[in-house]
Amino acid sequence: MKKPRAKTVRFALNAAVIAALIIIAYVYAPGPEDVKKTIAGYGAAAPIIFIAITILKPLIFFLPSMGLTIVAGTLFGPFWGTVYVAIGGAGSTVIGFYGTRLFGRERMKRILSERTRLFAIDEKMTRGGFRTTLMLRAFNLPWDIVSYAAGLSGMRFKDFYLASLLMLVPTSFVYTYFGSTVGSVNSPQFFGALALLFVFGMLPHLYMKVRKKPPEDSSGKE
Repeated sequence: MKKPRAKTVRFALNAAVIAALIIIAYVYAPGPEDVKKTIAGYGAAAPIIFIAITILKPLIFFLPSMGLTIVAGTLFGPFWGTVYVAIGGAGSTVIGFYGTRLFGRERMKRILSERTRLFAIDEKMTRGGFRTTLMLRAFNLPWDIVSYAAGLSGMRFKDFYLASLLMLVPTSFVYTYFGSTVGSVNSPQFFGALALLFVFGMLPHLYMKVRKKPPEDSSGKE
């Protein structure tokens, strides 16, 4: 009876520590506006600072990817903002994946050995790493969360990274373009950016709906 009790106590302590870290992060972590002011203060070196912050973002918990991308649009415009976000995002994706793989994969293996359902999910992600990552990216789930989950899973880095890069540029452009228009909310460009966000967000849902649609009977029977 002592062993289950010890596990419960250890779980409760871990949960308390994680909850405390989350609260501290939400209270003290810089928001997009703070980051924008900091980056803009570097003048000509602002793109380098932005790229560095974006690359290290997986280590700076609760700094939202979407917020940073919009900041890039307001500071650098849609074209260069997309370029800087893509460069930084390519680096942050590596850090997010390998950070959790190095520090959490072995522990995850021990958990999977005791839970059949989780093991089955991990096997599915391992076999279909490219497709799984592509769909998660397409549904615009938090970028770093997907990287953490992939690192904890058994999927190959190559599959994960290629799928991430495939979605990185279009995602970056959509949000940097929106960020470049937020200063003129009554302009046609702003409403065009909103429409683009809507269409981009709906595409994966439409794909899933079409994919689930049963095929029509082409046998010619009446």
